[in-house]
Order: sequence, then C-alpha cells, then structure tokens
Amino acid sequence: MTYGLLTPDVPLGPFEGARITVWSTPGKQAKLHAARSCSYVRSARTVAEREVRLDAEAVGRMCPKCMTRGSWAREGTGLGIFLRTMTGLGLLYEMGSYNEADEEACTDSEVAQAASLLHRTPSSGLAATSQDPGGGPEDEDESAWEELQEARRVRELVFAEWLGALASLIRVHQTLDLFPWLRNWSAVGVRRKEERLEALRSQAERLVERDTLVLAAGVAALDRPTLPSDDPAFSPLGSPAEAAVQLTSLWQRWQSRAKDSWEHPREHDHLVYQLADTMNSRRNGRAPMLERARVLLAEWEKQASHTVVWGESAEQVLLVRLPGGSMPVGGSGTSALDRLGEWERGVLVSYTVAADWQKSTLTVRVPGPVASQLLSHRGAFSYEEPAPVTEGAPGKPAVPGRTDGLAPGVFDDTPVHGRRLVTSKDLAALRSAVRDPEQLYVVLGVEAGVEVMPLSVLERRCSAGWQGIIIAGAGDLPDVLFEGRQASAAGTGTQETALWASRVFDPSDEAFGRSLSAAEGERVLVLLREGRGDVDQALRSLALARTVADLRALDIDEYEDRGHARRPFAADVWNALLAMEQLDLEPFIADPESGWLSGTPLPLGVLAHVQVYTTDATGRYQGRAHSPGCAHRRPMRGLSCDDERVTVEELLGSKGFDPCSKCGGYAVRRLTGDQVAYYRAAHRLHDLAQGVRAGARHGVTRRHQEMARTLEELGALDDRTAMAWFLSNEEARRWRRITHGLRRDLSGAASL
Repeated sequence: MTYGLLTPDVPLGPFEGARITVWSTPGKQAKLHAARSCSYVRSARTVAEREVRLDAEAVGRMCPKCMTRGSWAREGTGLGIFLRTMTGLGLLYEMGSYNEADEEACTDSEVAQAASLLHRTPSSGLAATSQDPGGGPEDEDESAWEELQEARRVRELVFAEWLGALASLIRVHQTLDLFPWLRNWSAVGVRRKEERLEALRSQAERLVERDTLVLAAGVAALDRPTLPSDDPAFSPLGSPAEAAVQLTSLWQRWQSRAKDSWEHPREHDHLVYQLADTMNSRRNGRAPMLERARVLLAEWEKQASHTVVWGESAEQVLLVRLPGGSMPVGGSGTSALDRLGEWERGVLVSYTVAADWQKSTLTVRVPGPVASQLLSHRGAFSYEEPAPVTEGAPGKPAVPGRTDGLAPGVFDDTPVHGRRLVTSKDLAALRSAVRDPEQLYVVLGVEAGVEVMPLSVLERRCSAGWQGIIIAGAGDLPDVLFEGRQASAAGTGTQETALWASRVFDPSDEAFGRSLSAAEGERVLVLLREGRGDVDQALRSLALARTVADLRALDIDEYEDRGHARRPFAADVWNALLAMEQLDLEPFIADPESGWLSGTPLPLGVLAHVQVYTTDATGRYQGRAHSPGCAHRRPMRGLSCDDERVTVEELLGSKGFDPCSKCGGYAVRRLTGDQVAYYRAAHRLHDLAQGVRAGARHGVTRRHQEMARTLEELGALDDRTAMAWFLSNEEARRWRRITHGLRRDLSGAASL
C-alpha cells in the first residue's frame, strides 16, 4: 500500500511557519525526523533535538518513514489534525486513488456483455436448477449458468468500485472544506476523480434496469396479502394453521429480498424451495406444492406491478444528503456508505442528475413510487424534497470570530484567550484524525460556563447551535498533575495491596470507610489498568469526570458504524467514580424502640448530599432496585441515563426502596476525605453511645478512661472540622450536645 507523503508543493495555509520539534543529525540538508526512535537515526552518533519552522524547505527534508508513521505535532492540536488528515491514508492518498481505471477495472466491453446477459427475459430456470436438490439442468446448461454468474460478478465489481470512488470523492471534498486553501492546488486531481466516478456510474447504470427498480418499489409498498393456507396444494405443510405460518414466512422472505434487490422479483422464485426443506424429494404432493407456490409469487409480483403506473408515474426531484460519516473513522477506511443496499445503489446510479460535492448532496429525478420509498427509507442517506429558492432570502449567518476552514486556535495549540469558537466541522475533523477522540473535554460555553463533557455530547451541542470554546481535553492536562500518582495510588508497604480492599467493620480502625473513598477508587483504577498503556489516560479522565455534577451525563449511549460503543474513558474508571458497597447508615436512623439517644439520630452532615445511583429509588417499577455494577442488571459497567440519582438524605426518607439482596440496590459516588472522616467519627460515636448505655443499664462501664478520652476528642470540634463535617451551625451544636450528654452519662455510670 502506498501512503500519502507530504510534498513541498502542498500549501500549508495558516500552519505555515508553525514551530515543530524534530530530531536530526548535523548538516543543513540532513533529514528531519519526528522521533529519536526512528530507525534511520537510531544508530547515528550525534542526533540533536530542535525546533524548526514548518515550511516547504522543512517538508522537503522530512523523513519519509516518519511522515507516514510519526507524529510531527501533538495529537489533537490543529496542526496535528492537519498533518494527520493530509498524510498516511488521508487526503494525499485519496487524491491518488480512483482517478483512473487500473488493470483490474472492468472494461466497457465486459460491462456490455454482462448487461446483455443480465437484462434478458427473467427466468427461474437457472435458480431452480441450482436450488432443487432433486432436479437437474432442464432449460439451461451449465455453461450458461457460469456465464450468468460471471455477469453478476462483473456487476458486483463495478458497483463496488463506484461505491469506493464515491466515498473517496466525498472524503476529499470534506477535507477540502476543512482546509479551503487547498482547493486550487487540488483542482486538477479532483476533476480527474469526478470524471472517473461518472464513468463508473455510467457503467453501473447499464447493469441494472429502471423498470426492475420501480417494480421493487411496488413490492415494498405491498400490504400483507391474504394467504391461501387452506389450499389443498399446501396440505404437505400440515394443517391450515401450520401452512399459514410457512406461507407467512415465504411472503416475508420474498418481500424482503425483492424490495432491496436490483434483480427482477422473478429471480427470487427459488425461495419456494424453503417450504420443502424438511421434505423428501419424493414426497407425494411436493411438486404440486412448489408449483402452486410459484404461482403465488407470480400473483404477488402482479399485485406489485399494479401499484405502479408504468410510464405515467409523475417524476419527482429529491435531494440526497450524503452522510457526514463518509469520512473514515480513524483511518479505518469504513464509512456509512457501506450500508447501502442493492436497490438503493441501483437507484443512485440510474437517477442521479446532479451533484454538489462541496455540500455533500446529490440530486435525483425518480418516478413517484421510487420517491415514496426513498422518503420513507431509513438508511445511510437521507432524502428530502428540495426547499424552494426564495429570492433575497438571507443566507446562513456566519459563526462569530470564525473564518472558513480549520486553523490554529480551535484546540489547545494557542493560549486560551486566543481560542476560536468550535464548530461541528472541527469536531468531525478531530474524530476522523485522532486515534481516541472520544474522551472528556473541558469547554467554556456562553450560557452554561465551564463544563466537562464527552466529545459526542459536544457534537450534539454544536449541531444544536451551542457556542463556546474547547479549553482542554483529558489528554491535554499537564503531566505535573499525574507524576508519581500511579506509584502512590498502587500503594506500598502496609497499605492494602489486594485489588479489592477487605471491608473493615471496626470504626476505631484507621482503615474504616477507606473502601468508600475517592483515594481507594484511584488505587483500584491503577491496579485494574496495570500493565496497559492507557493507565495515565485513565487517571486524566478520572480527574475530569470527578468534576461532573451528574455522572449519568457520562453515558453517551452511541455506537460507531462498526457497532462498537463509544465511551469517553475506559470502563474501569467507573470503579474509581462509584463505590459499589453500601453505606452503613445506622448511626443516622432514629429508632425510638432501641432507646439509643432517645431516638435522636446523629446529623447526616456532609453525607446528606452524597449522590446515590440506582435503578429505582422509590419502588416505582416492577422488580427490585439494582446498583450500576449488579450482575442482575446488565454486563456493561457504568451508569445509564435511565438510572435514578438521589441523595443519601432522600434515600433514607424513601419508604418504597426495595434493594436487590446481591448488590444492595445502589452505588454511591465515592467519598471525599472529609466525608470519610465524618463517616468514621459518626460510627465511633455511635459505638461509644451503645457502650455507655449498656454500662448504665448494668451498673458498670468498662474502659471508662479510654471512652472518656474518645468522647472528649470527638466533642472538641475546631472551626475547620465543624465546617468540613456539617452543613450548618445547628448540626455542629447538635453533635456537641450529644457528646456532652454521653460524657455526663458516662460519669454517672462510673459513679455507681
């Protein structure tokens, strides 16, 4: 495969003069390399790192190997996107492809011969011969069958090349739309690609018949017919009810095949043999049943022909909007065009009358039945009636502060005060050029201010008219924030080294509540990603995800064209955001029957607003509530936008909450250091209260001095601790009153 290489004649536009870091050996004409690890300089004795201006001279000295595989600018910057989009499998590669016929292309004579075979009077003889295990060649010999198969192969090859040329041309124009200063430079090459695409379209048009395409539209418009399940001919299928099931299946298969095919509906007669799949070839009634089924298919075909008026159907002009997904995803070469079916491809090559490549639109003039099916079609392309042109109508307002094309300043290659408003085109370029674009981004919007959101959410916002700038992505955060965090999070010495820390039940233990903490979540994340190259990126994503007010916003629920779910970070990050174990809320629940503190619970303090995520917080749905990590719910880890978010305070007041016995019903957002400290202090005080009450009842208090010291410690709140633990002064006073009362009860019990 020949990759596109940047050449000195390629205009660099606003990126002309940008500073890039290179490696080179001494000498004015020495090659410039993107990395010290390049094999061309690895053995050199003297290799220096320096900065040079990006211009034609620097491009001429670039190492060819580094140009195709190296990175001359940091990924995600404007310059990085430009160079990545141009080189490798980018624009320069596309300009050299599908611009002329190669040795494997089908010639016009081959296409003409294939068309003559494909357009003869449709017959089911060949299909029947190939499908019926009990029959033999009757009307067509083996050589004729091979010739027909070869003709079909030619049609597939021509359509495949046309589809590839179409996708390539769309990608070229989408790239030129991002970098408009390249249009004059690329004009000759683009014209050659357009001429080649038109030649392929002309060849493909000869290999399909318009009447067959219109008839397929009629098949698609058919309602389910009345099925003759009680016909004696179908008695081999069983009872009329059993025959109805088989005939319904035949109808569905036939309609599905015929409506999405460029073959005449009669070419699908072989489907009748599926009725006899379980029958012996000598079964009585088999042959009459198959013949009656062929007649039934012919009747359906006749009904379809009656739904279209041959030669009298008014033509209709439609606008075809080509998908933005025509650009390859991360250089994969795949696009939404690959989802086009046979019928839709046949319609496009047969009825296209104009193309506006810069707007990614085609114009088709189609018969009425075809137009009806296209307008109701849901596929790779969207079809609509063109809007009437009104003279003097105002054009689309330009984005403030923007000029056409992607230039420095959209991403993090300029100071924040010099950033430009981000557009949908910029984000499309980012997605197509960056290996892992679906990450978290810090953005600043005009209305909402600073937010953290995944790329997919940002794309939807931009499409809806959102105006703002990108401040940084997760990968752009300074390295100094994460230096040494992997080693410190993994833990050494006496710190817990197992993946999941053992739960501690003694509140006097310093490790009590640690498993709920954000620090523990970070440690678990490092261990889960240990040995993988993305642990640093996972920590960066975690740092941004912690700032999101509602973690459900991180569920983007989108999939790529290849069916892979889009996620803004590794699934293991959810374990660092959520603690799947439940809080022990006994110290905060009033229970008058127990007599503990006269039924007065401790204040929730900073635990009151801790977020709780569950499938059902109030018992509104059938079944029990589950946490995001419950195996009963789904295999996918993490939150869903359908989950519910409540606070600990709200959960305590919910009477209908019915938790799963396996997972506890919910997960909590991991606690901060102050929240863990208060959680532990509340449990220590709760245990002391139980000990004091037990001692008073039995007339003896064990560990009197130790308990007194602990109560004095817990009651002596300084201002900083009080502000960190409680939401109001009243809660702090309430805490002090409880500790003072316990000290009084402890003294009274000791005097007995």
